[in-house]
Amino acid sequence: MEMYERIEQIVVTLRPAFSRTATYEWFVLLLWGVLLASEPAAVSSYVNGIGLGEAYYHQALHWFHSSAFSIDQLCHHWGTWLSTSARSQRLRGQLVYVGDGIKVCKEGRQMPGVKKLHQESGDVQKPTWIRGHYFSALGLLHSSGQALFAVPILLKLHDGIEPARTAPDERTVVDKMADLCIEQMAPGSYGLLDAYYASAKVLKPFRQKGLHLISRARISTVARAPFCRCPDKRGPGRPRKWGSPVQLKDLFAPPEHCSTAVVCLYGKSVTVHYQTFLLHWDDADELILFVLTQLPGGRRIILLSSDPNLTSVEVIEAYGWRFKIEVSFRTLIHLLDGFAYRFWLKVMDPSSRWPERFKLDDYHPFERLLIAQKVEAFERFVNLNAIALGLLQMLALEMPLTVWANFPRWFRTLPKHGFPSEQIVRIALQQKRDCILSESTPQLLLNKLLADKIDAHNCLDKTQPEPLSLTENF
Repeated sequence: MEMYERIEQIVVTLRPAFSRTATYEWFVLLLWGVLLASEPAAVSSYVNGIGLGEAYYHQALHWFHSSAFSIDQLCHHWGTWLSTSARSQRLRGQLVYVGDGIKVCKEGRQMPGVKKLHQESGDVQKPTWIRGHYFSALGLLHSSGQALFAVPILLKLHDGIEPARTAPDERTVVDKMADLCIEQMAPGSYGLLDAYYASAKVLKPFRQKGLHLISRARISTVARAPFCRCPDKRGPGRPRKWGSPVQLKDLFAPPEHCSTAVVCLYGKSVTVHYQTFLLHWDDADELILFVLTQLPGGRRIILLSSDPNLTSVEVIEAYGWRFKIEVSFRTLIHLLDGFAYRFWLKVMDPSSRWPERFKLDDYHPFERLLIAQKVEAFERFVNLNAIALGLLQMLALEMPLTVWANFPRWFRTLPKHGFPSEQIVRIALQQKRDCILSESTPQLLLNKLLADKIDAHNCLDKTQPEPLSLTENF
C-alpha cells in the first residue's frame, strides 16, 4: 500500500463529521494542501499545493468560516479513530492521553482573544511578556518499538475573551482543560497533565467520569494523613474528617534510604530514587498516590496519581511521556507552521499594544456572532494542521519501510529508534506529489475532487462571453 492510499483510508472515516458533501470535499483538499505545500503556511499556499488556481482561493477561505460543520465534532471523530488504532500506547490496558497549554505570539491588532501573556521558561531567548493567543491542547500517545508520538486530537482557544454578562462563564483555564479532557478521553484512561493542572478542579470531574490523572505536584504541596476515628469517643461539633497535615517536601529521605529503579526517561535509561506514600489531598474519602522522586542530578519532584493501584515505577515512566506533547508543539510550529493563521475582524476596534482580555460586552449581539465565527476560524486552521501532523505521525509508525524507500535525501543525524520523523515523512510524501496529482491515480478521492473542480471551472469559462477586442469597431 502506498502512503497516499493510507491517508485517504483514514480521511474517509472522518466523513460523518460533515453534513454537507462540499464541506467535506474542501476539508480533504485543504488537508492535502497542508501536506503537499512547499510554500509558507497560508490558505493560498494550500490551494497552490494541490495545483488549483486563484479562482478557488475564496472558496477555500470560506471553509474556515463556514457554518456547515463544527471543529469540535471533526476532532471528536478524529480522536475516536485514534483510540481504535493498534499503535495506541497503553498503561494497564488503558489509553494514555497527554494535555498542556501553549502560548502563541500574535501581533494582529484586530484579532479577538489576543492578550498580554506571561511566559515562564528557562530559555533566556524567550521574552517574559508576549501578546498572543493561549491554546489548550489534548493528544493521544501512539508508539511502535521505541518510537513514541503524542498525536494531537484537539486544540482550543481557552483564554483572552471575557464572556458577556448575559451569558457569564466563570470557568478558568484549568476548568476548561478538565472539560476538554472529559469530552475527549475514553472512560478508564489516564491523563498526563502538567503541575499547573494538578488541582481539585481536575481531580473531581475526572473521578466522576472514571478517568485517572497523573501529574506533578508543587514542591510546597501539603497532604493529609488518613484519619482513624475512635468509635467510643465523640466530641462536640462536626465529626472530624481530615488527619494531620503532612508537608511532602519534608518526607524526602537521603538517596541511600530510598528505593531504587532504572526507568526510561526522555529516551534514556536513568537510575532514580523514590518513596511512595498514600495520602489524602483533595478529598477526605479518596487516597492519592504520591511518589517522591529524586533524579540523578539531585532534582526532587513530587508526582501524583489518582489511581493508587499503579506502581511508583509506572507513575515515573508515565509522567516522562508527557514531554512528547512539547515535541508535537515544536513540530507543529516549525514544520507545518500550524499557528500562522491571519484572519482579521473588521468590526473589531484595534487593540492596544499590551491588551487585556477581550470584552464581548463592548460589541452588539450580531458582532458577537462574527467574533465567535472568527475564533472558530482560528481553531479550524490550527486543528487542520494538527490532523495533518497526526497523519504524518501515523505513517511513520505504520509504514516506516515505505517512507524510507521514498525518502530522496540524507540527514546527518537520524532518529535512533529507526522510525522516520514527521519531517522525513512529509519530504517522502512530497517526493510523490507528481504521482499523487497525476491522472494515473483516478482511484484517489483527491484526484476525483480536483477533476470536478477543474471541469466546473472550464465550463464556467465557456459560458462567459469573450472580451471584445480594443480594435473592434462599435
